[in-house]
Formats: sequence, structure tokens, C-alpha cells
Amino acid sequence: MPVNLSTRSLAYLQKAAELSSFTEAAEEFGISQPALSQSLSQLEQRLGAALFEQDGRRRRLTEAGRRAAEFAAEVLGRTRELEAWIRAHHHGDVGEFRIGLIDAAALYLLPEALRIFRESHPAVGMRLVVDSTSALCDRLLGYELDLAFAVGPSGPGLISEDFGTEELRVYARRDGEAPGRDPAGVEWALPPEGSRTRALIDAGLAERGIEPIVTLTSQNPDVLRQVAAVGSVWTVLPEAVGGPDPDLLDVDGEAVARRRIVMLRRESAPPDARVETLSRLARHVVRLRDAATPAR
Repeated sequence: MPVNLSTRSLAYLQKAAELSSFTEAAEEFGISQPALSQSLSQLEQRLGAALFEQDGRRRRLTEAGRRAAEFAAEVLGRTRELEAWIRAHHHGDVGEFRIGLIDAAALYLLPEALRIFRESHPAVGMRLVVDSTSALCDRLLGYELDLAFAVGPSGPGLISEDFGTEELRVYARRDGEAPGRDPAGVEWALPPEGSRTRALIDAGLAERGIEPIVTLTSQNPDVLRQVAAVGSVWTVLPEAVGGPDPDLLDVDGEAVARRRIVMLRRESAPPDARVETLSRLARHVVRLRDAATPAR
């Protein structure tokens, strides 16, 4: 077992070495001289070496004492560094911040909030992971992420905060033929099977009696948008992605499905000021975006 050394006894040693006097060192700490002497005597017993020898009214360090005093200065310096880091971490100003994002959060929902956070917290190392909701949940539960923005609802072991609902709409190339075409007879580009977004889309299309012929899949809505804009396939996109594209037509004029965007954390995770700050920024950015979106 390593020697049991307290930072208090090391601080006493460092100050006594600096002043060459137990009495003056005790006064610095506001304790009695016998109390400091007892603490240093216990330190000598634990180390098994004499740290001081008497030199008249002063105390002189032995060779072991000089080595122990150097060690004390190093340990106390590192301890102060740790205390400063912990204080900064408490305020959310340092550390590695691991954030998981689905396509929507990465492409158009959160970039502005992430940019502001990075600029206001330059000492925080942000690591971003873009993946499906199920993969992000697994990473959260596997302690690989600190939080994730994904499609709700949350699963066991996770807590969520709602960030709003996105409308998913059917889009096709604006070539004049889309409104009159049979949706069951066209090819579709959709998110991969097994994703929460694809499940919502399939359910919405099924309610309309549509069993899509899927010829291309991608988790990236921007890829789906581009494929639909230049080809003959139809797709389903968040309105924020498909609506602004002048080459795309909103075929139905209404949502085929809606998905909840949530912020997810582990239930066991301790409070984190960085999470609170990013959550606040994200809510603010989403409110601004919604306020700027014309009502239909």
C-alpha cells in the first residue's frame, strides 16, 4: 500500500521548510505550534525518515526533508491545478463534451447553437457524432456520449427534453407531373429501414394506402433532397429541408408523419453545466427558427 500522506501535512512541511520555523509556520496557518509539530512528527513516522534537525532556534531540513519538501511543493501545485480545473468544470468551461446528433440536428437544427457554444467555451473540446437514434441511444448508455439530439421518445435509462415536432412531407421534382402521378407507381428514396424516422414514414404512407418501391436509402436528408430534385424518385423530408428547395414540390400539401426531436441524457448522469448551456442555446435557436417560419 502507498504511504498515506495528507495534503495538509504536506502544506505544513512546505511552509516549515520555507520559514525554517515551526512557530512561524503554525502562525501562518492559524494553528498552535504543538499541533503543527505533531502533524509533522506523524509525517516523519509514515515516511520512516527524519525531515528536520535542530539548528539553534531554527529547523533545518535533512536530505530526506529536502526531497520531501520538493515533493510537497509539486503535489500541492498539482492539487491547486486540479482545484482550478474542477471549478472551471463546474461552470462548464473545460473538459471533453461528446454530443450525438441525428441528421436534422447536424444539418439545420443545431449548427448555430453549436457554433455559439464553441465560441463562448473555447477550452471545451467538442466531439460530434452523427448517427441514427438507436445508435446514439446505445452510445449514451455505453458512456460514449454525454448527450444526444435524436428522435423521441426516450428509452429505458434515458431522460429526454422535447425540442419540438417536425413535419415530414412528400416531395417530388417540380416538373408538372407529380400531382397527377400514382404514388404507388413511382420509385422512392427514403431513410434506411430500422430507423425511427423510416418507421414513422412507413406508417404514414400505409395510412394512405401507399407501399413505396424504395430504390435508394440514406440517413442524410440532404442526399434524399438532391436525389429527388434531379431525378424521378419521390422522397419524404422534414419541411425545413424540402420546403425551401425551389426544385421540389410538396405533393400532398400536408404532413405524412411527424417526429419529435428530443435531447437525451442518461438518468444516472450528474448535473453538467455544459449540457444546461447547450440546451438553453438550442431552445433559443429553435424558437427563433420557428418564429421566422411562415405559418401555413
